[in-house]
Amino acid sequence: MKSDPIAPPNVQNLHVVFQVNFVAPNLIAVMQELAKRVGKLTILSSVDMEANRDWKADWQGLEVVVQNTWTLTRKPVHPSGYQEINYIHIPLDTFGQLRRLKPDVIVSLEMGARSLLASLHCRFMRRKTKHVLAVYASERSEAGRGPLRRWLRRRLVAKAKVITSNGPSCTRLLKSYGAETDKILPWNYASDPCKRFTGEVRGRDDAMQLELLTVGQLTERKGIITAAEQLTDWATQNPATTVRWNVVGTGPLAGDLETISRPANLNLVMHGHQSPQQIIDHYRDNDFLLFPTLADEWGLVVDEALHSGLPVLGSVHSQAAETLIANGKNGWTYDPEHPGGLSSILGDVQPVFGDAYQQMTCTARESVSERTAEASAEQLVTAMKAVVSP
Repeated sequence: MKSDPIAPPNVQNLHVVFQVNFVAPNLIAVMQELAKRVGKLTILSSVDMEANRDWKADWQGLEVVVQNTWTLTRKPVHPSGYQEINYIHIPLDTFGQLRRLKPDVIVSLEMGARSLLASLHCRFMRRKTKHVLAVYASERSEAGRGPLRRWLRRRLVAKAKVITSNGPSCTRLLKSYGAETDKILPWNYASDPCKRFTGEVRGRDDAMQLELLTVGQLTERKGIITAAEQLTDWATQNPATTVRWNVVGTGPLAGDLETISRPANLNLVMHGHQSPQQIIDHYRDNDFLLFPTLADEWGLVVDEALHSGLPVLGSVHSQAAETLIANGKNGWTYDPEHPGGLSSILGDVQPVFGDAYQQMTCTARESVSERTAEASAEQLVTAMKAVVSP
């Protein structure tokens, strides 16, 4: 006699705890969608906001508990040569919070102290609480990690029943730590829907006028000075083309960027910190997004630009650019560490106008049409179903 098929697990009655360093704006919509799909969602945030962010904490009705956290501040040197402030958060009250909340499932982000404490709690609970190890990382962002952190990552990967990955480089990284393929499920980023231009995209009718937009922190890791130097070289070699470079963001390199000598046909406009609506206006009013990062485990400005119909000139060191950009279709990728990297694609970019440009804007939006908060929440639901299944 055949046994009845096992019904798929129902997550609608589960209490889910999501552990994160801080609740970034892009996570709000995803968490709101997740809250609709589970019995209860509680977010444990190590801090309300990190010190190097211009964002203000706004949880929009989500249940968020800010933990009692010890934060270590470091400024390591990446193998590629840049330095940037790095925060290591150790939430000291994790065990107490989890005992109080009694979750059915814990989703912990990253492979550090938060996930270690979540994993230990689940072991102490004799598997009554299930653990999803959620990872936002890339091979580039993880380069140069010390032996202790690599050991911890291998241990967490070995203990986890389900691990989520935010892209192909992350998947390769997890496999290098020993993760089995069938343990890894996708969990894609979804950009903040409040930072997308959804109207009719303007055309580009003059190949001799080029408007570029860069959005992000003005730090060494973001490659902003290298981009300025390479853009200066290209503008000098192409004096008949007028380039306007709109830079949105703040950071320690703002002064250095402004003092770089530029030819008359390169106009740098520094906009500083901007509101979401102002960023939307920039996506509407420019020709291409320039994203010159030296290392980004993703790079959500790429998603935002593509959703807005803005083609992207993206660094190969961004997992978003590596994953989403098809050269000549919705943008181009380049290597900012190669002296002629940016120049090599600007020669292809400059003559794209008229109908060819309009086609790129349509392709840009189509390429991310399925990357929504709803889809991202559904991927988390799939991961939770996998971890609670027998």
